[in-house]
Amino acid sequence: MAKYKPGIRDLVHTSFIIFFLVMAALLADRYYLGGQEIPLNLSPEALDRLESESVWYGIYLQGSKIGYSNSITTVLDSSIISTDHTFLSFSMIGSRQEVNSYSRAVTDTLMRLQSFVFSLTGQDTDYGVRGRVDGNALNVVMNVAGESRGERIEIEEPPQLPSTIQLLLDDELLESGGSYTTTVFDPSSMKNVPLTVQAAGDTSIQYRGEIVEVRKVLQQMGGLEIVSFVDSSGNVIVEQSGMGYRMVLEDEQSARNGQWSDGDTDIQRLVAVVPDRPVYSARNLRGMTVEITGLGQDTLLLNGGPQSYSAPMLTIDGRGPDEDAPEEELLPEVLASANAPGHFVLSEHPRLLELAARIVDISEPAETKIRQILDWLEDNIEIKPTFSIPNTLEVMQRRSGDCNEFAVMFASLARAAGVPTRIAMGLVYVDDAFYYHAWCECYIQRWIGVDPVFGQFPADASHIRFIAGEMDRQVEILPLIGKVGVRIIGSETGLESLR
Repeated sequence: MAKYKPGIRDLVHTSFIIFFLVMAALLADRYYLGGQEIPLNLSPEALDRLESESVWYGIYLQGSKIGYSNSITTVLDSSIISTDHTFLSFSMIGSRQEVNSYSRAVTDTLMRLQSFVFSLTGQDTDYGVRGRVDGNALNVVMNVAGESRGERIEIEEPPQLPSTIQLLLDDELLESGGSYTTTVFDPSSMKNVPLTVQAAGDTSIQYRGEIVEVRKVLQQMGGLEIVSFVDSSGNVIVEQSGMGYRMVLEDEQSARNGQWSDGDTDIQRLVAVVPDRPVYSARNLRGMTVEITGLGQDTLLLNGGPQSYSAPMLTIDGRGPDEDAPEEELLPEVLASANAPGHFVLSEHPRLLELAARIVDISEPAETKIRQILDWLEDNIEIKPTFSIPNTLEVMQRRSGDCNEFAVMFASLARAAGVPTRIAMGLVYVDDAFYYHAWCECYIQRWIGVDPVFGQFPADASHIRFIAGEMDRQVEILPLIGKVGVRIIGSETGLESLR
């Protein structure tokens, strides 16, 4: 049986959702528009509304201030410079975390991107990416763990800044419940995600002690819903998303200072999914059946591998490889993705390949390779609550991390060893509730769960998978937070081996 490491309970409770929380805070200043379905032709009047200005927002979680954001727009003769800085300070398992993000984008006067810089820094991360448009390509350079690597992304037309959407909020397009659909490029995940903006009518809200008439605007981005309230001057005065997260337009002094959180916000309980009754011996569960509600997304991966789903019933099978079991057929692109390197899983990096060669005996069967990797992770990577954009090189350098870092590192080593592996994201039962978590699945005739944090192969049946693939899909779980419900129908203990 795996040895439980200090802090594993608190780690599962917080680490995965902290990543979500901070990513939500960065949505306002790290996305660039591109591939519009409706062409954007900014009128001189619209451009005049984008006169040089500095805008400040306070960032709140459940009413407690956890940060601020500042956006500066400078209009020059032939270009526009947009600079954004977000600062977050929050308590994570008794320790204070401070995170800074910075972006600077240069566009032409039609807000078509020419170049950008994005960075994310904190005590556990130092991630940077810069890019420049060159014809029909976006050339980007990423800096992680002291190394730089470049990539060329083909584009149909230069991306545009989100400020363009702000200029459309009070135009005819949105005045009578109209909508606008486009895609956005995210420099932290290096991928495009869909964005839909729709007017949802006029309403009133309380803002700075007064009732203010506003227009409500809904934004759907990569599955996440953001609600904006726009005043009569076209200013977004409040913006909110799930979990009680809000951005409020403030003056500089109020945004930077104000009433900061005392650290008592219980993020663990805020996002926990408490079932109707306890689950006993969760780490030894061979099987579990639950009734699950509040999903409502067609992008979720609820069937396949350890799971079978027929709404609303979900059954998880925690057993390991079985030579007599029928082979699960995979689409060629799914198998190819599980063998290939990605933006975060650098399974073909020379340093990673050198490490894998020392850890894994390539002549052994997949089951042995998996156990060799789990043993190495237990002996060499410290479990530590961490905020970062998980990356193989950063984990190798820091030798610490939480479920995100463990999943990325395991997937990197397993793929390097020839074991098809994908990252799974969903819920796991710990103590008295289900908490959001990341682990892995390896393909050995079928997908089998592997949890590097618990040292489990196979992973126990309290793991409920919502999404699988690469780490950049985590944001797709955000819409589920606060909506999912779990009722325990039955469970079976007797998992013979956790390692």
